[in-house]
Amino acid sequence: MAPERMDRMRCALLMTGGIAALAIASHADGVRPPLRTADGEPLCAIYYFPQWWEPWKSQDDAVRRDLALLKSKGVNTLLIDHEWSQAIDGDWRWLDRGHRLAKEAGLGIVPWLSLKTWSDMASDPGRIRLVKEQYGVDLAIGVDQDGNPSTPLVYDEGTIEAGYRYTKAYLDRYLTDGAMARVLSEGKARPVVALTVEVSWDRGSFDDRTNALFREWLTERYGSVQALNDAWGTTYADMAAVEPRGKAVFDYEGRIAGTAQHPAAVEDHVEFRSLMINQGLTRIRERILADYPDVLIATEMPYQLGSQHPHAVSFRIAYGSNPSAAGHADILFLRMTGPLDAAEARTLDDYLERTGQRAVLCYRTYSDWGAPSGGLTVDDVARIYARGAAEHADGVGFYSWNECVDVHLTAPGEGSPDNDWAVPQKVADRMQSQAWRIVELFREMTQ
Repeated sequence: MAPERMDRMRCALLMTGGIAALAIASHADGVRPPLRTADGEPLCAIYYFPQWWEPWKSQDDAVRRDLALLKSKGVNTLLIDHEWSQAIDGDWRWLDRGHRLAKEAGLGIVPWLSLKTWSDMASDPGRIRLVKEQYGVDLAIGVDQDGNPSTPLVYDEGTIEAGYRYTKAYLDRYLTDGAMARVLSEGKARPVVALTVEVSWDRGSFDDRTNALFREWLTERYGSVQALNDAWGTTYADMAAVEPRGKAVFDYEGRIAGTAQHPAAVEDHVEFRSLMINQGLTRIRERILADYPDVLIATEMPYQLGSQHPHAVSFRIAYGSNPSAAGHADILFLRMTGPLDAAEARTLDDYLERTGQRAVLCYRTYSDWGAPSGGLTVDDVARIYARGAAEHADGVGFYSWNECVDVHLTAPGEGSPDNDWAVPQKVADRMQSQAWRIVELFREMTQ
């Protein structure tokens, strides 16, 4: 049976082993037992990028100051982009540096090993050639809805081989001597690695091979073209007539705007893309666990599940990022638009109960983030954020594009520029006060 057969997708969320082993029950007070690091601390994370696009942090001491601050405030885990595209810049130099400095500071690293499911491997012809040289595979590149080249086919054997080879090389290099984050599970401290950041299929693909797989999936889903037409409001004569390139039915822009004439058709295509992402990442997971059975696999969802925030809706649709894309992972890192509302909390609770996965809520920290209003104090706001993570997830974190100046938690200081991302000292003081109070409260709630 071909590896991309749909039966693999149907069972993707039914995996046992690592994911099932992480399943937990809530405490009577509503607080979930958190993920704990190797030394027993509740997992408290922050996105931190000490490498190449931040030349003002080219000196080790600038990074050391940041890491010492984070460690002193209760952060124990760094979430760092360590994609293949960065490993090839300086032959692992920047990644080696990140591990060395994190280890000095007593912090663990959860690495993101690809961007949008290995799209960074094919961002230009030179990288595609280098993948061929390193791993001996030709990346199959898809086409977008207009017929232009897009990104690698996430389910193709070449993408899977290259992704597996890079992940294995990373673990070979850092698992013993690096600063890999570890969490306690089944009585062991198990390393955590994320196969991708922003689990998604950038622009997807509308090539003939992928479209044929989509029609196969539709046949299994609906059974007949009449059932499909009834669901979509279409008049196809047979399944062979379904053409995802046709924007009259597959109106992605209209679906995002809320004006699509056949929204169910677009949503089915989004779900298909999400399942194909999960299929490719599941196969990499299986191969990695054969080499390293104690590894836990993480992934990053760019928004909380069920979010109706305009950015969340547009990303989910445009990038094929439904929750089904994350079935390969033991741990989800969710980039939050704010505290969970009641509907989002129920969605997350139901999802985690159904899948047995664990989740870490990573709150975005922009310059107006969490500013108290309506009579609330900084402590009131911090308590809302901390309790959401304690009651509905298994860890807490902070997210923005870059750290620490660019995360908006730190005002410019020695070795840091006063750039467009930075905030005034007064704002930084308020935001730091709130961030560290969230960590403090989360740790108190989960002790």
